[in-house]
Amino acid sequence: MRADMAKVIVERPRVGSRAPSRKKGYRKFVQKTGIENLPTREPLLGHWRGKGRWLNEHLGPMRRFLRSNVGRPWNKVHQELCEHVNFDNPVQSHVLAHVFDYVRQHVEVRGREVFSLDRWGSSRPLAPGTMYICPATGLLKLVRAAAADPPPQRLGLRKPMQLHQRDDAWWELRLQALSKPEFVIRRHAPRRPETPVAGVWDVWLERSVSLDDEAELEATYGGPLVAISKRALSPSECHDLYRRLKKNR
Repeated sequence: MRADMAKVIVERPRVGSRAPSRKKGYRKFVQKTGIENLPTREPLLGHWRGKGRWLNEHLGPMRRFLRSNVGRPWNKVHQELCEHVNFDNPVQSHVLAHVFDYVRQHVEVRGREVFSLDRWGSSRPLAPGTMYICPATGLLKLVRAAAADPPPQRLGLRKPMQLHQRDDAWWELRLQALSKPEFVIRRHAPRRPETPVAGVWDVWLERSVSLDDEAELEATYGGPLVAISKRALSPSECHDLYRRLKKNR
């Protein structure tokens, strides 16, 4: 951690430090405004007519320091924070008051979810990007966002036109219903007997299929269908397809 972290965070002018105080000329202001127009309640100093003052803290360096140390033991990270902080100086010791605004101490891990525990025993899940101290290992960890669902491998089930993905490429298939098998007589070679062959050639499965393969066809096309033609999508068509899929998530 940089040695001047305390100075970077809190040692700069407060917001509203150049605004005049209400103490000077307050009586004339009351006479000009009128007692009936004054608020029923008002603070002692500073907040009259919006002339408030508050700390103008720059917490970006501390947040980046904590994020860069995710995965390290929390005791060592906290020790580095305390090395450059003078606890006798209230301005510098104010740095450590913001540490636990970004790091949750009391947590409970339930499977893949992390819950923050409060003093009353209730719990709530931590949002992705929140840092916490692992109760089991003592490491500074970060709640990761859930992995996005992978894109579908097929689109348009039970339709005569479907899109299927294979080897990172999308294909357009034209389908038709699979009817009862017709026996086709084929002569394999001269002087050989004619053999009946049943089935329809599927261009996607690259083999002959029939109603006996109904379970496989149901898993592939969503019904007793057979692919009669296929066409690879162009790069522009793939780009439009991925854009639509991302929009519908």
